[in-house]
Amino acid sequence: MNKKLIYIFELLNILFMGTMLVISVTGTYHHIAWYKVSFVSIIWFICFILGFLFLRRCESFLEKHKKVILAAYLFLLFAVLSAVSILFANAPTSDYGEVYVNSLNLISGKEVNWSYFAMFKNNYLLLLLMALIRLPAYLMGFDGAYSIIIVSVLCTTLTALLIFKILEHFQFKVYVCFLALIVYALFLPLYGCTYAFYSDQATIMLTLLPIYLIVSDFGKRRWVSILKIILVGLFGCMAFWLKATAIIPIIAFTIVKLLTSCNRNMLRRILLYCCSFICFFALYELIWRSSPAAKMTDMHVPVIHWIALGSHGHGDWTDNSDYGYKLLGAPSMEAKKEIAYSYLKQNRDEMFSVTHIVEKARHNFATGFMGLSTYIYEADSPAYPFLSAYGVYGGYTMMIATGMYYLLLLLNIIGSVISIIRRKLDCYNILGLFARISLFGLFLFLMFWEANNRQLYNHIPILVITGMTTFSQLFNQRTNSQK
Repeated sequence: MNKKLIYIFELLNILFMGTMLVISVTGTYHHIAWYKVSFVSIIWFICFILGFLFLRRCESFLEKHKKVILAAYLFLLFAVLSAVSILFANAPTSDYGEVYVNSLNLISGKEVNWSYFAMFKNNYLLLLLMALIRLPAYLMGFDGAYSIIIVSVLCTTLTALLIFKILEHFQFKVYVCFLALIVYALFLPLYGCTYAFYSDQATIMLTLLPIYLIVSDFGKRRWVSILKIILVGLFGCMAFWLKATAIIPIIAFTIVKLLTSCNRNMLRRILLYCCSFICFFALYELIWRSSPAAKMTDMHVPVIHWIALGSHGHGDWTDNSDYGYKLLGAPSMEAKKEIAYSYLKQNRDEMFSVTHIVEKARHNFATGFMGLSTYIYEADSPAYPFLSAYGVYGGYTMMIATGMYYLLLLLNIIGSVISIIRRKLDCYNILGLFARISLFGLFLFLMFWEANNRQLYNHIPILVITGMTTFSQLFNQRTNSQK
């Protein structure tokens, strides 16, 4: 029965993700012709093949010096991202600007704009984290701006290590693990978005950290198992509160575990992880309720607002700003809910129309920039000509980033095809299945939520993993079967 469910999912993944890819390729941002971005994807594929073949020839060398090479890679990635992030940093603006400014106000004893955090509850945890990051620098007489960049870069760098370790755990060849690191390092959004520590950047590591803790083997001592349960609950809860989409990979991994290795001990462990998550969820609720923002009940925004926001036009704030401002100005939570439900009812027919679905899908998924233009917006920034969609060379950069992104989506779909043809649950396919369910869940969720391309950012590690699992299967790199 489990295998039948897997094959049903793989068919759905081919249909749904295939449709999203076709819609995206035929309507890439800034009217980039489909054949141009497709050509770039082909170039990337050739580069992947050449990298794969070269690294495979170096397998014995990589295996022998794995730790040294991995350490050198992580050091170099951290150094380059730090330098680039400091060079490219723009003055914080919009939502990130609110959190950035108010985190300094919080630790300096100045007035905090609590009404903003009353409206956007998830950013309250981000406020506390950012204040904690900036506090040591503030005590030494600095504003902590560089502290935020270093922590953001550190999270991005550690994510690379997690990708490597997870692939290694699932018995991928060492050269595939290193190819994944190269692909990850070539994702251009990392270089333009890392200076910020908004919810998308803050959760890139949290999409994989709980999963790595679950699969890792740190010994069989009881205190280690208890610590893992606590940490999985803590990081899973942080992921959920900072960015709801960041918990999708954790849910996907749980689903794969249930489908592929259902036994009493595994079910008990999953239950313990869930209990840990619930405990930290309750703890955060207590922290939230003690904040001034929680007491501003008339400012709170209902969850239904985000669905209503995505029901018209492209599904973003720009197309729904009149509705958005009207809801935010409503005098109570009940009034806000009424406005949101009324807007949903008004746009019910449009919400499920082909035109709206196509427009929203393109707004969400038809670029590999993943929010670059949101953060690179100052015309005199050295990054603007290259990393802004409106820069002189922005169109070329977008083709490079989007070409890789489209290729990885295509490899995700091919992975489902291979799974159906081979009908085998080996290590490669189990990890690939996890990545495919994660991306499927994210894309489906965003089709019912507010449309925003930068919400793909924290799934960059999943894109890399799904690409490498399929790439390995294409070259028939077999592992031991798992039942």
